[in-house]
Amino acid sequence: KSTIIIKYLSNENVQAYHNGIIRVSAKKSSNISIIIVNLMNSQSNNFLAIQNELENDSNVKYTVIDFGGKNSITNYYSNLIGEKTNNTINTIYLGKEDQLFDLNYIAELRGEKTNIDIEVQGALKDKAKKHFKGTIDFKKGCKKAKGNENEACMLLSETAKSLALPMLLCSEEDVEGNHSSSAGKINEKELFYIMSRGFELKEAMKLMVRARFNKILENIKNEDLREEILNEIDSRLD
Repeated sequence: KSTIIIKYLSNENVQAYHNGIIRVSAKKSSNISIIIVNLMNSQSNNFLAIQNELENDSNVKYTVIDFGGKNSITNYYSNLIGEKTNNTINTIYLGKEDQLFDLNYIAELRGEKTNIDIEVQGALKDKAKKHFKGTIDFKKGCKKAKGNENEACMLLSETAKSLALPMLLCSEEDVEGNHSSSAGKINEKELFYIMSRGFELKEAMKLMVRARFNKILENIKNEDLREEILNEIDSRLD
């Protein structure tokens, strides 16, 4: 059983480059929690590949905070080969200026009674863009497996763009798969309600974005790290 925190930072005026690979081999009955925080500056490039292999009764959970980089590209692959394995990935992204986030998540379920949950929540302002591709593939032999993926994007400007392609593939019977994707402007009625309580526009927007991210941020038990992320959200929305 282990919790691992990985944080990527770059000095403000440096055009940094990160190209990383994370490999997880989860043996029988292991329980792994991995928190990845990307706070690189907007001149940098971030490329990350994540590979997982889950054996019987193992549990692997990712919490990804993806804020940094002019381009932030993530390829995530999970191979759920054991029975009763559980894999969760919760991601939040927040883009500004001309940032690009490209997320490609693939999970292949092979063992019986395996489970994959993909939850992605994001917000984009200015001319920021996001591309999301999520694939859950039920392979032969994964009876009674379950897979869920949900991706939602809050558009905070007229020029922000969100593209999403959730996909389910199935070669086995007696499985359960669900997917959803949504993108839209901030709810004006909710915004008006908050502002009617004395909040200015920017503060009201911050509250709404925080509310959208809060469920995922609760996975981070380190209070200092969570506070650093909340401060970064506020500064990005100023």
